[in-house]
Amino acid sequence: MSSFTARNLQGTAQPLREVRPDKDWFRWAGRHPVGALLVTAFVATQVATTAGYFMPAIGLPQLAWPLHNGFVAAPGTPEGTAASYFVGQFMHYLNGIAFVLVFGLLVHPRLPIRDTDRGNFLKATVYVVILTLISTGLLVPKVYAPDAGYGLFSFGHGWKFPFAILLWHLFFGAHMAALYNPGRVARIRLEDEQRAATETATEIGQ
Repeated sequence: MSSFTARNLQGTAQPLREVRPDKDWFRWAGRHPVGALLVTAFVATQVATTAGYFMPAIGLPQLAWPLHNGFVAAPGTPEGTAASYFVGQFMHYLNGIAFVLVFGLLVHPRLPIRDTDRGNFLKATVYVVILTLISTGLLVPKVYAPDAGYGLFSFGHGWKFPFAILLWHLFFGAHMAALYNPGRVARIRLEDEQRAATETATEIGQ
């Protein structure tokens, strides 16, 4: 290859674009909003569920929600058995999917907070704090363990248990906000449209 040809190819070659999996995710989410919500639900539920089992590592009580859900969903099955666990796991993930769908389709569009990255995180935080209040105020003392003496907002055995529930829901909300961000989808779409218009104008001008 002559030096002239090499210089010519270097001058016409298009620069490589930066590989950004996060932007590719939000582009895909913009094309498949419901599918993106389902993926978000699975990831957020899985991360929070794992965190619940590891709570004792930071001095908090373990939150084994699949186990407790199994006791509620299949009361005739002894708690702690494989059958009870898998019934609870199924119910637990259905709950996670339902809560994310409710957030994305009903709550997020109606919260009067700007769709910035910070605003998106704030929306998710408000939502999961409400879920925490429902969990500590109703589900734990009235459904999961009605005779265990948890009392008002589950403070019956000290602060660590309700704090663990709050932390669990914050894990859930943080990952939900990280993956579901309609404002960022719109901003990336606008950037792509502006870049495409610039490239088209450049090609026309050459």
